[in-house]
Amino acid sequence: MTLPLPALDRRVLIPDLVAEPKPPIGTVRHDFGGAAFATTWRVSFYAEADAVLMGLPARLQAVLDDIDREMSPYRIDSDLTRFNLAPAGMFVALPVRMMTVIGHALDMANLTDSAFDPAILPAVELWGFGAKAVPADLPDISILPASRWRDLVWQAEGLIKPEGLRIDLCAIAKGYAVDALMDLLKAEPGICAGLVEVGGELKGWNVQPDGLPFWVEIETPVKAATVAALCDWAVATSGEQVRSFVHNGQVHPHIIDSRTQAPTRSGIVSVTVFDTECWRADALATALMVMGEVRAMEFAVTHDIPCLLWLREGDGFRERVSPRLEAWL
Repeated sequence: MTLPLPALDRRVLIPDLVAEPKPPIGTVRHDFGGAAFATTWRVSFYAEADAVLMGLPARLQAVLDDIDREMSPYRIDSDLTRFNLAPAGMFVALPVRMMTVIGHALDMANLTDSAFDPAILPAVELWGFGAKAVPADLPDISILPASRWRDLVWQAEGLIKPEGLRIDLCAIAKGYAVDALMDLLKAEPGICAGLVEVGGELKGWNVQPDGLPFWVEIETPVKAATVAALCDWAVATSGEQVRSFVHNGQVHPHIIDSRTQAPTRSGIVSVTVFDTECWRADALATALMVMGEVRAMEFAVTHDIPCLLWLREGDGFRERVSPRLEAWL
């Protein structure tokens, strides 16, 4: 997860400093990890030598288990499934944490003009990216209801279920989980710096005792390495490499475009986004991939987003770097 000082043949990204780093001199490094969301998680952090870390691994795992129990579309016992199966017009009480994530998801849907859409679970399942297997042939999308995330009705402590609407939070919940683990580390007495990873989404805090940041390698479709210094920043990558299938030579990524109710065909293979909040980087990576090159870069410029786009070009790939990210090179 963490890397040594980058070699000279690696491209290096140095993000802006959010706060003045304070090297945790005289601390001890700890590494914990486990499984969650059908992937793995890992934390590396530095704590004072006499810090009491009573039951910390179990508490970190419990946070992830709770998020999964609330927001997984694959579990029949999750709060999300309870909402998705509720009758139309019924009020469904939901946990505070889940309501927070749904609020973030709706904000992102509004900001991106539905490029990020939390109400596409029917299309996700129809295309075989949910709990069911990938289809042997392309599905009939005419049977799908139009996505109507704007129809969600808020009430105190829950939502009213619209007819036919089912929510999918997979494109934001993993990033939120990274933030949640980092919040737990920061609140723990004696912990001074750390790095959190959940399934490839990462967030760093402060620097290491030698004053160096936490170096992480960015996922790209090419072999040339790009590494970034994560000091109070998070990074998320979305793309075909995560999950896709090929039909008649056409790659169908797991990311659904709600306008077509089908896997995006924007021409973008991979998007990496940096943000101070991992949930936002996670959601924006999905949204930019759906937007396509021109709209994504215009959006990144307008909102000052540090991002890296990889596009398919002939038999190879071409990259686009946003102005904010270019300043980090």
